[in-house]
Amino acid sequence: MKLVDTMSVVENCFHGEPASCSHSCPLGLDVRAFIEKVARGKWVSAYKALRNCVVFPVVVSRLCSAPCKSDCQRVDLGDEPIELPLIERAVIEYSKKKSAEKYVIPPKDQSVAIIGAGVSGLACALDLAQKKYLVTVFDKNEGWGGSLREHEDFSLFEEDFNLQFEAVDIIWKFNHEIKSNDELTEFNMIHHAIGNHDGDVIDAIAMGTSAARRIEVFLKTGREDTETDEKKDCSRHVIHHNVDKAPRVVAKSGDGYTEDEVLCEAGRCMQCDCSACMNSCEMLSEFRKKPKKIATEVYTDTQISSTFSAHTLTRQTYSCNMCHHCESVCPEGINMGQLFTMSRRNRFETETVPYALHDYWLSEMDFNTESAEFCFMPDKNSEKSSNYDNDGVRYVFYPGCQLGAHNPEHVLMTYKYLAENFDCGVYLGCCGAPAYWAGDDKRLCENVDAIRKTSKALGEPVFIFACATCETLFDEYLPEIKRIPLYKLLVSGEGIKAEKVFSDASIFDPCSARGDEDMMDAVRLLAEYSGINLSELPKRNRCCGYGGLVRGGNPKMYERVAQARSLMHENPYIVYCANCREVLLSQGKECAHILDIAFNLPVRAEVPKISERRRNSLHVKSKLMRELKNEMYEPVRQPWDDIELVIDKVLAEEIDKKLISEDDMKEAIWLAETSGDKFTYEDDGSFTACFVRRVLTYWVRYKVLQQGETYEILNAYYHRMSFEKAEN
Repeated sequence: MKLVDTMSVVENCFHGEPASCSHSCPLGLDVRAFIEKVARGKWVSAYKALRNCVVFPVVVSRLCSAPCKSDCQRVDLGDEPIELPLIERAVIEYSKKKSAEKYVIPPKDQSVAIIGAGVSGLACALDLAQKKYLVTVFDKNEGWGGSLREHEDFSLFEEDFNLQFEAVDIIWKFNHEIKSNDELTEFNMIHHAIGNHDGDVIDAIAMGTSAARRIEVFLKTGREDTETDEKKDCSRHVIHHNVDKAPRVVAKSGDGYTEDEVLCEAGRCMQCDCSACMNSCEMLSEFRKKPKKIATEVYTDTQISSTFSAHTLTRQTYSCNMCHHCESVCPEGINMGQLFTMSRRNRFETETVPYALHDYWLSEMDFNTESAEFCFMPDKNSEKSSNYDNDGVRYVFYPGCQLGAHNPEHVLMTYKYLAENFDCGVYLGCCGAPAYWAGDDKRLCENVDAIRKTSKALGEPVFIFACATCETLFDEYLPEIKRIPLYKLLVSGEGIKAEKVFSDASIFDPCSARGDEDMMDAVRLLAEYSGINLSELPKRNRCCGYGGLVRGGNPKMYERVAQARSLMHENPYIVYCANCREVLLSQGKECAHILDIAFNLPVRAEVPKISERRRNSLHVKSKLMRELKNEMYEPVRQPWDDIELVIDKVLAEEIDKKLISEDDMKEAIWLAETSGDKFTYEDDGSFTACFVRRVLTYWVRYKVLQQGETYEILNAYYHRMSFEKAEN
C-alpha cells in the first residue's frame, strides 16, 4: 500500500480547508479564525491575525470591495452576508496594541532593489525586510503610496504604512526615477512594482507578497519558483442544519460598530467547515480525527509489523460499522469505511490482525458454509416444474445464514410459498459478510468462488434475497449473478395475507439496503397491506450497530449505537434483517420481522441463544433435505453432546453476550472431567475448566450435579489470547 492509495480516498475532503469566504479573498484571510477571535473580544490577537495576512489592515479595511460577501454562506439561509469590512475597522480601532511585528532573524547579505513605492512594492519590501534582506525602494514620486496619495484617506493610510515599517530597516530613495536596470548592477535582485496593480489595491498587495515569495526562493536556490498563485478550490458550501437566521447588525453610528455591535455581528458567523461525517457518525464523532489524518495513519500503520500497540488506529479501525453512512452525508461522497477496510485487509496480509476480535463470527461463517450448507434445484423437466408460468425464469431462494438461525419458520414458510408459486430452488449458505467485515480477503474470495461454482451448477438461476447484506455483497463480488429482493416477489404475488401485528409501527431499514429502493418500497407495501399505520424514522438506513462486527472490537461503541437506534422512534419497529432484529430486541425494543407479517407467524420477543441458532440452522437444513431429497441429515456427534447444563437465566444472558455457547462450555467441562486438568475450589467444591481454541482461552466455573451428566454453570469467560501448557 502507498500513501497515495489512502490519500486518494479523501482527496476531495475539504474539512479544515479555508471557508468559502476565504476562497474569495485575494489575500487569503482565514476569516473563520479571525472572526472567532473577534467574537471572543480578543482584539489584539484578532488584529495580529488581520495584519499578518493583509499587510496593511487600514488600507484593506477601507478599500477592499469585499468579494468574501458573495461567498458568505449566511446568504444560503436567506440572510445578508457578514459585514467583514466594518468588523475589520472595529478590530483596528479597539486593539490597544498595534506595534509592528518584529522577527529575530540573522541578517542576510543579499540585496534587493524594488522599483515603485505603491502598495504592491511596499508589500514586497516589507515582506523581504522582515526576513532581513537588504532592501532599497526607488520611486520617482516624493513619497510612498503611489495612486493612493490622491485618496482622501491617505493620511490614515500613511499612518498605517509608518506603523508597519517601524520595525524594519529599508533604504528609501524617493524622487529617484530608474530608467534602466544598468543603474542597479550592485543588487542581487531587481523587482519592478510599477503598474502591476490591474486597478485594484487589494490585488496589488497580493501581487507584492507573491513577488516577495518568488524573490526569496530565487535568492535561496538560484531557481525560479514554479508554484502558481492559483488557489485550491475551497468555495464549496456546507449543509447547515439547525442554524437560525440572523439579520445583519446595522451600526447605529456612522463611525462604525460599537464593541457590542461588532461582537454581535461576529456572532453571526457560522464558522463554516464541513464536519458532516464527524457530526453524523458516532464512531467518527468519538475519535474526532480529521479524514486526511485518518488516511495518513492508515498508511503509516501498514509500515509497522510489530506489536498492536505500535499501531495508531487499531481501536478505531475495528470500531467502524462499514455502513456507508458517512458516504451518504458527505457532500463529496467520501466513504471513510473504505479506509478502515483497507486497514483491516492489510492486517490480514501482514499477519498483524487481532484475530480474537472476529474469531466467533469467522467460526460461524465456517459452520454455515460447511455443516449448515445445502442447495436444491427442482428438475426443470419434471411434471411439477412444467406447470409454472414464469417465462422460463428459474429462481433460487438464498435466505442468508442468519434468517433461519433466528427463526427457522422464516426460511421454511418463505420457501414453501416460493416453491408453490415459482420454479424455485433453495441455497443455504453464507455470503461471506464476516470475512468481508474482518478484512479476510482470502477467505472471502474463496467463498465467492464457491458460490459462483454452485450458481453455475444450478443453471445460473435468479437469486432471491431476503437479506440486504447478502444482496449488497453479491452486487460487489458476484455482479454476473441475477438477483431480486424477496419482498418484491411477495408484494406482487398471490396468497400473501399480511397480518396486522401492530397498530402503529416504523420500518427500520438496514444500512445494507441503502439505495435499494425496490426492497425498501416492497417492505413498506407489505406492511401497509396488513393495515399497519406506518411512520417514517427520522433517518433511514442507520446501522443498528452489528455491521463491521464492532461488537468484538469496541463493545461500548456497539452498545451506544444499538441503544441510539432503538430510541429513534417510540413506535415498534418492523425489520427485514435478522441481525437488526437481534440487536434491537437485545435493547428491549419491540419489533417484528416483515416475514412474521407476511406469513402470519407469532412475533418472538426474545433473541435465540447462540447455541440455539446453530441448532435452528441445522433444523432448517434437515427438514429441507427430508422434504426435497428424501434424505436424513445426521450431524456429527460430539462426546459432550449429552451433557446437560443448569444455568441461571440472568447469567445465561451475560454469557451469551460474551459469545460463549453452551457447546463451548460443555466441551470445556468434558475435557476437564476426562483429563482431570481443572482447578478446584475447596470452599464450595466447584471447579474451573480451561481449554484453548485457536486464539481464545475459555474458562468455565461449574459444580457437578450428576457426574458425567448434569453440571451447574457458575461463570464463564474467555481471554483474547491462548495459553500454552508448560512441559514437565
